[in-house]
Amino acid sequence: MRTIYLPILLVVVSCSTGKGSKENKPANVSSEVSQSSFKKEKVLSSNEVKDYYIDGQKTFNPALQDETIDRNSNEEISSLVDSKDPLIEIAVRCSKKDFEQAFSVADKIFNRYQKIPAYWNLIANCHLNQGSSRKALLFYNKSLEVSPGYVPALNNIGVLYSRQGEDQKALVAFEKANKQSRFAKTPRYNLARLYLRYGLAELALPLFQGLLNESTNDIDLLNAVGNCYFLTSDYQQAVAHFNRIPGSHLSHAEIGLNFAVALNKLGKTKEAQKIFSDIDKPKSQALNEYYSTVSSQLGVQ
Repeated sequence: MRTIYLPILLVVVSCSTGKGSKENKPANVSSEVSQSSFKKEKVLSSNEVKDYYIDGQKTFNPALQDETIDRNSNEEISSLVDSKDPLIEIAVRCSKKDFEQAFSVADKIFNRYQKIPAYWNLIANCHLNQGSSRKALLFYNKSLEVSPGYVPALNNIGVLYSRQGEDQKALVAFEKANKQSRFAKTPRYNLARLYLRYGLAELALPLFQGLLNESTNDIDLLNAVGNCYFLTSDYQQAVAHFNRIPGSHLSHAEIGLNFAVALNKLGKTKEAQKIFSDIDKPKSQALNEYYSTVSSQLGVQ
């Protein structure tokens, strides 16, 4: 099937399962994590470890904020650096590419957290962010060994395959994660994003719409739903959703271009030209080509 280019969403790494996960089981020690410190410490069980992020962060894309920090701003991520939760600290350090410190924290808490699947999942995320897919997959599988069916690890295996361009394998992983927990939002988001990448708007729309119903002002979701309607030629609904996006974000080509085209399809050429005139010229080649096409359609230089 031909890939449809729609500059909408990035695949999101899932760091937690969301509230109330209780799926953890014991696991053996991994030789790839330093065991230099063997003090007698209590090994934590799943009900003693919070497996979600703090609610109430200020973000333009709040839909997944309790499951991942990937869509937060640098300022929002930096505010969590001094968290007293070592798992959050590992996630933040890896996100900021402070890998040495992240692995140092992981090493210090190994004895207590070795039976927590989120611990192994976060170590895998660090390796993925470092570009080591082989090690990342090893630790995602370690997380699944500790807790079979652990949703973040299943989701992130999909992320790994997606980054390698293996979309069929990514699809299988996202579908497994989504089937394992219908309440986990990140796998739904990633699965919908993959559907939309291939122009399967009818499959993507209910997933995106369900997420948007839970977080009505999320900009990425408004844009995604708008683009689903755009692909199905329902330009009225597309415009309705694009119109709900704050004006400061319409200058982004990945949002403003389809908005302008949808307006033009409805005969609102002057409005379309106004939206287009405020769009910053994109740097990516694919978006730049689309920008030039829309410019010609609207008669705007």
